[in-house]
Amino acid sequence: MDPPTTHRDALTARDVDTAVALLRALPEWDLDPAGWDRVTHALDALDDALRRGDGAAFGLALARLELLGPVRITPLGTPPKKPPPPPVRERVVRLVHDLTAGPQPPRKPT
Repeated sequence: MDPPTTHRDALTARDVDTAVALLRALPEWDLDPAGWDRVTHALDALDDALRRGDGAAFGLALARLELLGPVRITPLGTPPKKPPPPPVRERVVRLVHDLTAGPQPPRKPT
């Protein structure tokens, strides 16, 4: 009987580069409060995957975050949109730092 698999795909260089570009653009987003809550949950998932070196989970969290970006058409009655709250901005700065400085997480070529 084979032991349970604990291997996680390494983060790809492309995913890391995409994440850094997206995170650097995120402070320019304007979302309603519910949108910022969803972004916070996506950042939680991205951070967790990064800490675990789980490339598959990182890619999924990154795709989820990309889908949460602002849209051009706003339905009537939508709560006002605002820039990211300070905790989100601080989290983004830390994630960009973690992805670009110091020891890099396990990565595989793209």
